[in-house]
Order: sequence, then C-alpha cells, then structure tokens
Amino acid sequence: MASNEIGKGARAFVVLASVAIVAGAIKLAAAFIAPLLVACCIAIAVQPIFRRVHTSRIPDVGAIVISLLVVIGLLAVVGGLLVVALANLSGSAAQYVASLHQVQVQATLWLEAHHQHALAQSLYGSRIDTLLQEATTSVMLGVPAVLSTLLTVLLLIVFMLLEVTSLPKRFRAALGWSTTTFSDFSRTMSEIQRYLSVKTATSAGTGLCAGLWCAACGVPNPALWGLVTFALHYIPTVGSLVAAMPPVLIALSTFGVGRALMVAEGLAVASTVIGNIIEPNALGRSLSVSPLIVLLSMFAWGWLLGPIGALLSVPLTLIAKIVLWNTNDLHWVAVLLGPTPPASSRNSDVSPATRDSLLPASRAGQVASTKTPREAM
Repeated sequence: MASNEIGKGARAFVVLASVAIVAGAIKLAAAFIAPLLVACCIAIAVQPIFRRVHTSRIPDVGAIVISLLVVIGLLAVVGGLLVVALANLSGSAAQYVASLHQVQVQATLWLEAHHQHALAQSLYGSRIDTLLQEATTSVMLGVPAVLSTLLTVLLLIVFMLLEVTSLPKRFRAALGWSTTTFSDFSRTMSEIQRYLSVKTATSAGTGLCAGLWCAACGVPNPALWGLVTFALHYIPTVGSLVAAMPPVLIALSTFGVGRALMVAEGLAVASTVIGNIIEPNALGRSLSVSPLIVLLSMFAWGWLLGPIGALLSVPLTLIAKIVLWNTNDLHWVAVLLGPTPPASSRNSDVSPATRDSLLPASRAGQVASTKTPREAM
C-alpha cells in the first residue's frame, strides 16, 4: 500500500517536472512555436474540406490549393473589413479624444466634489490622447510582423496538408500503434475539429450580434467592434469584457450614460447567452474543462506565447485534454482538467477480445475471472 502511494507521488512529481521543462522550452521558443500552433489549429480546422475535395479524385495539389483559397478568402474578408473599420476610426479619432477628455474632466470634478482628491488628480493626470497615439503607433509598427507571421502560417499549412493522408499511417507503422490507439487518434482529431468549428461559429455569432447591436444603438464603426468581439471571444472570461469596453466608452462619450448602459447590457446578454448556454450545449460535456482550469490556462498560455497564447488558450488546453484522455498513462490528468465522459465509453467501440489483449496481465486475469463459463468458452 505504501509502496503504491510512493510510486504515485513520484509519478506526479515527474509529470510536474516534465511540464516545467516543456514550459520553459516553449517560453524560449515562443517566436517559433506560436505560428506553428496557429497553423496546426487552422490545418485541423480545414482538414475536412481537404478530405472532401481529395475524395472527389482531385490531386493533392489541387485539394491543397482549394483549401488555401478558402482560408485566404476568409482572411481577406476579415482583413478588408478590419482595414475599412480602422480607416473610419482613425478619421474620427480626434472627435473621440475630445469627447473622452470632456468625460474625464466631468469625472474629475465629480471626484473633487466628493473629496476624492487623490483619485481626481490621478484621473486628470492621465493623458488619453497620448495613450491612443501610443496604441496607434504600436499597431502600425506591428503590421509588417503580422504579415510575415501570416505568410509563415500559410506556408506551414501547405506542408501540413501534404502530410494529412500519410502521417497517421507512418505513426502507426513507426510507433507500433494498435487498432485501439489508431481509433483513439482518429477520434481525437474529429473532436478537435468539432470544437474548432463550434467555437468559430459561436464567435462569429457573438461578433455578429455585437456589431448589429452597436449599429442599432448608433455606435460608430459597428463592424470593427463586431470583429474585435469575434476575435476576443476565443479568450475565456475576460475576452468579452475587454471587447465590450471600447464601444461602451464611445457610447458614453458620444451619447451619455443611458446609451452606454444600453450598449453594455446588450453586449452582456449576447455574450452570456451564446457563451454560457448555446456553446456548452453544442460542445457537450466531453468537450468542456473546469472554469478554474480555463482561467489558469489563459494566464499560462498568455505568459508562454503572448497574446496568441491567450487567444488560443482554450483550444490548446482542450486539445491537450483530448490527447491525455486518449492516452492510457496520462488519462488521470485529463480527469483533473474537468468533466469527462464515463470511463466505460472510452473503449466502447473496441471489441472485448481486443480490449482484453491490451490490458495488463493482472487486469486481464481479473477480467477473465469474472466471466461465466459460457462467456469464457
């Protein structure tokens, strides 16, 4: 009994040490790993398109070109809308700065009237125009890096799609995968694809609702706020809050407190209904993680990979959970990450003979001893 407990403790310690080593390596190689992870997520998401085109007797090159055209078309639509929205925003930036400065002065006077002199001086000392100018400069300086990363991602997607048909077979031959392991790998890929498709659909729905609600409330540049909401919906917990702040502030500076509260309420309702009701029901219990793990994963991946890590924190954590769930030695880690399917459903599609052949000798003997004489024959 004691030896088993010591063995479990040592195994947990080894796992934690391995995680720390891998995290340090990811932190050092973040500039290379971040585009690679983005490319992996996109390649997994477009793999069904590639397979469907490939089964239509179209060569691999043609299937890759069609898949890339789909990805590039979506990126072009999103990029075009973003450029137009940013152009409109830059034209109205001076007006927004003046309105926000007026709100800042009124808030300072209110704090002074209520004897909050320290807060009033701190608020009045903050320069909103300087902050906006610095943010605009950083965005403009980051455009070349974003374009270079985008080209790298597209190139990685091409080579990943070239390996789609042969890579699983090579894994099976090189690593000696059994039929059960190979089926687990296929199920893992399908679950990841389902999550990415559902998450993208719900993010698009949230962004569409946010853009339409901003347009209905008269907030300028509703397309921009819809795109921001679409992107930040991938970030758990704080993503929707951060996405709602700019349109609420603009409504506050332009129309007053009443309109700002109306904008905030509409965005909160859309985010709550889609994020807490529709999305969990569409994903199911097997594709969920603990809320605490979601929050911790956002900070962990954000620290390791920067904004891209925070944006992909839930997809990456869920992919890790699915892989761990389908790995015998690390199955217990997946259980700790959150709700999981019943243990009996893991190998439900495997025949009893195959399942018994994969069990350890002691476990197989226990299973065999529980069978009736008729079942044993």
